[in-house]
Amino acid sequence: MNETADIVVVGGGVMGTSIAFHLARRQAGRVLILEKSFLGAGASGKSGAIIRQHYSHRLTSAMAQHGLRFFERFPDHVGGPVVFTRAGLVVVASTSERRQLEANLAMQRSLGIETAIVSREELRTIDPHCALADDETAAFESEAGYVEALQAVASLADSARRMGAEIREGSRVTAIRVEHGRVAGVDTTSGFVATRAVVVAAGPWAAALAATARVVLPVQPSRTQVALFRRPCDFGPPRPAYGDFRRQVYFKPTHGDMLHVGNIDPRELRAPVDPDDYNEVADLAFTREMRQKLNVRYPAMQRSVGRGGFGALYAVTPDWHPILDRMPGVAGAYCAVGFSGHGFKMAPAVGQLMTELIVDGAAQTFDIRPLRFARFAEGDPFGGTAAASVMG
Repeated sequence: MNETADIVVVGGGVMGTSIAFHLARRQAGRVLILEKSFLGAGASGKSGAIIRQHYSHRLTSAMAQHGLRFFERFPDHVGGPVVFTRAGLVVVASTSERRQLEANLAMQRSLGIETAIVSREELRTIDPHCALADDETAAFESEAGYVEALQAVASLADSARRMGAEIREGSRVTAIRVEHGRVAGVDTTSGFVATRAVVVAAGPWAAALAATARVVLPVQPSRTQVALFRRPCDFGPPRPAYGDFRRQVYFKPTHGDMLHVGNIDPRELRAPVDPDDYNEVADLAFTREMRQKLNVRYPAMQRSVGRGGFGALYAVTPDWHPILDRMPGVAGAYCAVGFSGHGFKMAPAVGQLMTELIVDGAAQTFDIRPLRFARFAEGDPFGGTAAASVMG
């Protein structure tokens, strides 16, 4: 079967559905999402989806702030049920890092983000379970929270459909066809689709797809892991999400009175995988490590019950920040890739920015030049470290 679309979006995760939603809202023509499996089947469906604005760079904090505002009023923007839970975010760092932490917080407050250093006594009122050592500093971002990831993807897709977009699950894009230096269409397992614009939002599969158009995309598919622990029955109500940079761990409440716990060190870069064939069960050594780290921060969790865990996928760039740009050498090809484990909160901004890039010729809401494709070849990576970036 051969057909035609004005814009093809490859990937049915939160990025692909957000891009399709924003394109459809702009009435950008016939928009078609092609998803090889089902919506949310990749990284998005397993995401902790922590919505925090804590970054060390103004651009990423501002994009996260845009996402937070969008998710706060998700039913108004998109329809469907509420997906956002406000819980707050506690950030823990060594006292030796306090000066840098305060600088980050000052930048965030200049954007209107409600965040500040808190004392041990103040932290105890926020979360009586948290243990803070004498050589540690904590900050609290009151507006942060987390999203029900699969519902957010489903609702974005439903809204895009209502506005005229088409979504095809079970249709894998096998190649981007290029003729005379520009996109001519895509080959799929269900036939050829002629189009003049393709947006690659395929997460860990992006680099392999870009290679079919002779574009070397610096995105590595990597395996990450999450451990799950059932909170004790007397633990009380769900508490804030945590970015514990001292212990190199993040955690957040999740279904079934459990905590979703993952690491925030850059070990994923050392774990490249085939995204179609990777271990989806957490390693025993990993779950033990997460328990040990969690017990230090949350002593009450020594009485928690382990509920196993799972393996998931990251799509990692050399600087752990995304690429939002045209693909070089191929007119009509775009990419929104490489979110490196911290992209869910940015999805509303990404959908808006990529729509502006495609429809208007340039992004307008934010200056995304720091996230351009060429920055790696130019020796100008986006600043920061993996540990300060990856969280859920």
